[in-house]
Amino acid sequence: MPSNRFRNTVDQVGNLVSSLDTCDSIDDVYDHAVVAVEDLIEFDTAIICTAENGQLEPRAANVDQLVPADPLATGDGIAGKTLEEERTIVVDDLETEPAAVPASESFRSVLSIPFGHDGVIQLHSRERGAFSAVDRQLGELLASIVTNVRGRITYEEELGRQRDRFAALFENVPDAALQYRIEDGTQLVDAVNSSFIRTFGYGATEVVDEPIEKLFVPDDEDTMPELRYTTDAGRQTDVEVVRETASGPRPFLLRNVPVATGDGTTRGYLIYTDLTELKERERELERKNERLDRFASIVSHDLRNPLNVANGYLELAMDHRSSTELEKIERAHDRMDRLIDDVLALAREGETDGFERVSVDATAREAWQNVSTERATLEVDADRSIEADRGRLLQLFENLFRNSVEHGSTSSRSQTDDALEHAGSDIHLRVESLPNGFAVADDGPGIPPGEREAVFEPGYTSEGENTGLGLVIVSQISEAHGWTVNLTTGETGGARFEFIDRSSGEETLEGNDGVTEGRR
Repeated sequence: MPSNRFRNTVDQVGNLVSSLDTCDSIDDVYDHAVVAVEDLIEFDTAIICTAENGQLEPRAANVDQLVPADPLATGDGIAGKTLEEERTIVVDDLETEPAAVPASESFRSVLSIPFGHDGVIQLHSRERGAFSAVDRQLGELLASIVTNVRGRITYEEELGRQRDRFAALFENVPDAALQYRIEDGTQLVDAVNSSFIRTFGYGATEVVDEPIEKLFVPDDEDTMPELRYTTDAGRQTDVEVVRETASGPRPFLLRNVPVATGDGTTRGYLIYTDLTELKERERELERKNERLDRFASIVSHDLRNPLNVANGYLELAMDHRSSTELEKIERAHDRMDRLIDDVLALAREGETDGFERVSVDATAREAWQNVSTERATLEVDADRSIEADRGRLLQLFENLFRNSVEHGSTSSRSQTDDALEHAGSDIHLRVESLPNGFAVADDGPGIPPGEREAVFEPGYTSEGENTGLGLVIVSQISEAHGWTVNLTTGETGGARFEFIDRSSGEETLEGNDGVTEGRR
C-alpha cells in the first residue's frame, strides 16, 4: 500500500471511530458504519444484519435500490455460514459458491464479516474477485470498531436503566433518604427524596451541595453517626438517633448504605426510618407490663396472705373436730391456692428462664409425683431429651396430667361430687416420643371436636371446681418454646395433645379431626 494511501486510510479509520463515538444508539452505529465504510473499501452494496428469533434481520443498508427478498434463517447463505463459523468469508464468484443465496443475480463477489457473535457485515460487488486481503483486514477492523461501540452503548443504556430504576426507588421509598458524597473530607448532600422533604421540612434545592452537619446538629458533634460512619466507604451501619423534624424531635433508625463507585470517590445513602410509633408501642407495652406486675404482686401477697391465715385456722379447727363442711372449706382453699398459682403463671405469659437439654421421661415422671392421682396410672415411652426450660416443662406436664385426671373419671357419681374427688379417677395416661416432639394421651372421655378450640381459652372448664386456666398455661408454655399444640382423639378415644417443634418445619402431626394451637 503506497504511503499516501496508507496515511489516508489511517485518517479515514480515525474519522470512522470519531463518527461512531458520537452515536447514542445502536441503530445509529449501524447507519453510520454502512456509510463510512465507503471511504475504506470499494463496493456496490453494504448491509448489516443481526440474528433475531432465528432469522437474520437487516439493521442498516447502503444500496442504490432495495431488492425484495425472503427472510434468511440464521444458518442459511453466506451470512448464516459466517455467523455460524464466526469467521470472515470472502467469495470471489458467487455463481460457483453452493452456500450462496444471492439477493440479486447481479452481484458476483461478497466480503462477509462476523461481529459480536450475533451480527454480520456484508459488502457486495458486481465484479468477480473485488475484495483483496487489505479489504478483508479493513472490514474486520470495521467489525471490531462496531462491536466495541455497540458494547459501550449497550452498557450505557443498561447503566441508564439501572440509574432510572434506582432513582425511582430512591424517590418512592417510604423512609426519608439522603444521597451523599465526600469531597475533601466533607460529607455533601447530592439529593434527597420526597419523604425527606416532608419529614425534615427542607426544600429539595436548598440542601443539595450543603454539608450534612448543617442539616442535623446534635448536642455533641462527636457522636453524630452521619459524620462518623460515612467516612468508611465499606461500612454499613444501623443506629438509633433522635433528629429534629418539621414537627419536633423524633426517633429514627439511621442506616448508612455505602456505594462502591469504582472511581475512588466515596458515596452512599443515609436512610431514616421513623421509630415514633414503635417507641410508643414499646412504652405502652412497658406500662402494661408494669400494671401486670402490680396485679401479680396483689395476687401473690394480698390474696395469698389472708388465704394462709385462713388455712391456719382451718387446721386448728380440724384438729378439734372433723366434718364434711370443714373438708369442703379445705378443698375450696386448695382451689383458691391453685387459682393463685395459675394466675401468676399466666402473668408470666409463658416466659422461660433459658433452655437446656431436658429428659422428657424424667420430667414427666416427676410431674406425675406432684399431682394427686391415686388410681390413675401413667405409662412413659419417651426416652429422649429436648431443648426446654425444665421448670416450665414440668408445669406443662402437671397441668396436662391434672386436666386428664380431673376430667377423666368414669364413676357414676354426680358431676359435682366427682369434681371434688379427682383423685378417684382410674384413668390411664401415656407420654410418648414423636420424631420432632412428644405427645400426652389419656383413655378418658376425650374432648368433643366442637369444644377443642375453646379449651385453650381462659375460663373454659367443664367442671365448676376447676380454674379454667390449666390448658391456657399449657398453650403459653408451648408458644414460648416454639412448639405447636395439636389436640386430637387418641387411639383409645381419649384426648391426645401433641407437641411439635416448629423449627422442624412440620406443624401437623398424626391424629384426626384435630385442632392446632400455638401458631398465634
